[in-house]
Amino acid sequence: MKSPRFVVVSTGSELTAGRSQDTNSSWIANELFGLGFSVEKFLVLPDSPERIASELRSLAKEGDQENPLVVIMTGGLGPTEDDYTLQVVCELTDSSPVEDPTALDRLKAIYRLRGRLFEENLKTAIRQVSIPSKSEVLPNSVGIAPGFWVELSPGSHLGCMPGVPKEMTAMFSSHLAPVLKQMFRPGELHSDFLFVWGMSESTFQQEFIQGIPALQEGKAIWGVAAKRGFLRVTYQSAKPEVVSELIRATREKYGEICTGDVFEELPKLLLERKLTVGTAESCTGGLTAKLFTDRPGSSEYFLGAIVSYANEVKVRQLGVRKNTLDTYGAVSREAAEEMADGAAKALETDLAISITGIAGPGGGTPTKKVGTVFIGIHVRGKSTIVHELYFPFKRDLFRDATATTSLYLLYNRLRNDA
Repeated sequence: MKSPRFVVVSTGSELTAGRSQDTNSSWIANELFGLGFSVEKFLVLPDSPERIASELRSLAKEGDQENPLVVIMTGGLGPTEDDYTLQVVCELTDSSPVEDPTALDRLKAIYRLRGRLFEENLKTAIRQVSIPSKSEVLPNSVGIAPGFWVELSPGSHLGCMPGVPKEMTAMFSSHLAPVLKQMFRPGELHSDFLFVWGMSESTFQQEFIQGIPALQEGKAIWGVAAKRGFLRVTYQSAKPEVVSELIRATREKYGEICTGDVFEELPKLLLERKLTVGTAESCTGGLTAKLFTDRPGSSEYFLGAIVSYANEVKVRQLGVRKNTLDTYGAVSREAAEEMADGAAKALETDLAISITGIAGPGGGTPTKKVGTVFIGIHVRGKSTIVHELYFPFKRDLFRDATATTSLYLLYNRLRNDA
């Protein structure tokens, strides 16, 4: 079977009216590129069941068993009257709506917590937990509405996901991408990727991409997904040696800030060396702990976290000296070091990460700007190393970039200590 053609469809009258921007399509295209696939075209459609049905019916005729087509569609899976995706797909596939038990349980739990008035609206809201009877569910770990994967016709497939970006990205990464990798093989292109930490996409392009002949001459193509704290850079070429040379050249240029997938490699390293880790977090509020525990089996190496937001908690739970806080402040190299050492002692771990910083929008000073953060890396039997970083981002982006970077710093220290 050939590599499938991909079409990405975004639905929503707010998109076609120009009131909102379609960011989902470019994100999906980047992720597909990283998997070795390429997108043929984008479509943006209004909340019109007739128009959506017409486009999907037309696309369903374009694929067959030898030349498959995959349509990835976002939007239209909510509880309101202008959410037509379920209705249209049921009609096209001769299906009926069936409730997904997991999504229904989550919805009921939320409505129970919200009280009687919300219970009265449950019958209306319940439409968002249904999928076509002839489809496979794509679970929603962030929101309520599940997505689904269905065959429109022999050789033409459709993956539907919510339009809310956080829900869509989590669903794609955890559920739709594995389906695509299992069912289809990329085209006759060789592909590889790496992470580049603490760099912007524009800087990377100016410093590196523009000076590489293989890319400028069309012997290879490249793509970059700007993540929170790092870039995911992918290269593709018909010749594997070209991809290998690009990976080598990137690593040579950027050294230690170049890695493989830290979120995969760090857990493997911890398991191989039988090391345990814990965190002491202030400004990130437990996000680093979440990154660890998002992975199944993390209880083998991740023991716990202390979210020491208040100075009193830093003193009582982590053993940070009051004199340190009075002299240097809670956001300081000295406080981060004592937090990391205290976390390792309190949690009885081999390793510990500490984080203390100024997430903003307030709290900055002339000497410590908003975006300043100190990350401590404790390794049993060795001195704790503290990194001072500066992320001049909005609060949520600052917190996410700090949390991901803390994993990179731990990984980097472990691989250098080997």
